Amino acid sequence: MKKNLTSALLLLLCLCGIHLSGQAQAIPYDSLRVVLEKIHDTDQGIRLKGDTVKEENMNAFFAEMQAVDSVNQLQVQAILGRYGWLPKSKVGEKAANGLFYVVQHSPTRVIAQYLPELQKMAAKGETDKTLAAMMEDRLLMFQNKKQIYGSQATSMLRKDGSYAIWPIEDPRNVNKRRKAAGFTSTVEENAKRLKAAYDPAEKIPANQRLPFH
Repeated sequence: MKKNLTSALLLLLCLCGIHLSGQAQAIPYDSLRVVLEKIHDTDQGIRLKGDTVKEENMNAFFAEMQAVDSVNQLQVQAILGRYGWLPKSKVGEKAANGLFYVVQHSPTRVIAQYLPELQKMAAKGETDKTLAAMMEDRLLMFQNKKQIYGSQATSMLRKDGSYAIWPIEDPRNVNKRRKAAGFTSTVEENAKRLKAAYDPAEKIPANQRLPFH
């Protein structure tokens, strides 16, 4: 992990030094693609590893995942701070998805900061509309508000810790909204995929402070 942190710091130094000449320079899309594709793999790789971790080892796994996410967030926020949200047509789908995953797995304040940029890219066709919808849902859930598209599930709604779909605003029309946002599944199918219970009448838990910051 120390090696990953060193690499992240070196990237920060490189990004900060790109415009030292005071002249506008072309965005190094090819270099950024390589960095972001690697970040994509580390973000998804640690989560795939979680599928094989035994229950008694979960605390150690979550600590490892948090460490990976922290390094990725340091690198991605440096890129976003310098260049803004990068278009899929310039860096490729995998790299663009890497940006999304890291911000999606970041604290509330980071998601709130970059969601508008992602939404602008979605409007231009430079990222998938479904990703912007998922991030909007994630932010609403973290803010203890009802989600719009039914993309987010949580273990915070059930005493036994099982997963359930976070409460949805206007559940009667949620599948129409999902279709308009590019989702190919219904909220019921999504719940099944996530192995989560779905109750259209689900209420936001009262007086509950979610563990997000």
